[in-house]
Amino acid sequence: MALKKLLSLLGNKSSESDKDFKKWIKSTTGFSPKNISLYQQAFFHSSVSVKRSGTTVSNERLEFLGDAVLGAIVADYLFKMFPYKDEGFLTQLRSKIVNGQSLKELALKFGFNLFLKASLTKEEKTKSSAYGDAFEAFIGAVYLDLGYNTAKKFVISKIIKMHVDVDGLMNTNADYKSQLQIYCQKNKFSLEYKLVSEERQGANKLYVVQIYVNEKPYTRFENYSKRVAEQKAAQLTLEELAKENG
Repeated sequence: MALKKLLSLLGNKSSESDKDFKKWIKSTTGFSPKNISLYQQAFFHSSVSVKRSGTTVSNERLEFLGDAVLGAIVADYLFKMFPYKDEGFLTQLRSKIVNGQSLKELALKFGFNLFLKASLTKEEKTKSSAYGDAFEAFIGAVYLDLGYNTAKKFVISKIIKMHVDVDGLMNTNADYKSQLQIYCQKNKFSLEYKLVSEERQGANKLYVVQIYVNEKPYTRFENYSKRVAEQKAAQLTLEELAKENG
């Protein structure tokens, strides 16, 4: 199997045995896994991927699938929870639940950082979408291994009901770009978003965005969505500015 070859190449010395890893999966999802290799693959970032028989082994395909499955489950949940709300409301609320920052925070809560395999520094992992991508890939693994209904139970019971404040999100202004623009205008600061790089990775493009306030470089963030990269960079820059100005 390509994944086993990858594990061998990387010299996988994880302190977590397959048995312990299975226990962690069960405690996280509430269900016992059948095909553990799917979950192992969910934690292999593209930075450590290799090609075997013309196929790239990483978590990117699982991430693609998990993103679609998660989006469908959350959309269905919100559709039933808010029977009289319009499409715009449902779309905005869903995006707040499944955006990159939310997924990263969930990944860290669940302990995904203990298993992620990536040739990235700790800072690069934090500033990239690696944790959120692994979270989506994990959901893709649950879907392939145990089916849609099990994935749905996991997302609703273990994620939404336990870790998502839907009522709070309804009243949250997540447009950090607008907030940063208002802050800079109020303080007469110049503001610039620079596209540092735009790299094609398979069928997707990875965008790296950096913000400059008064020509001083602030946060750099990368994502496969330029909009998400800009929003996240704006959020982190607002946090930095708040610290600087007490």
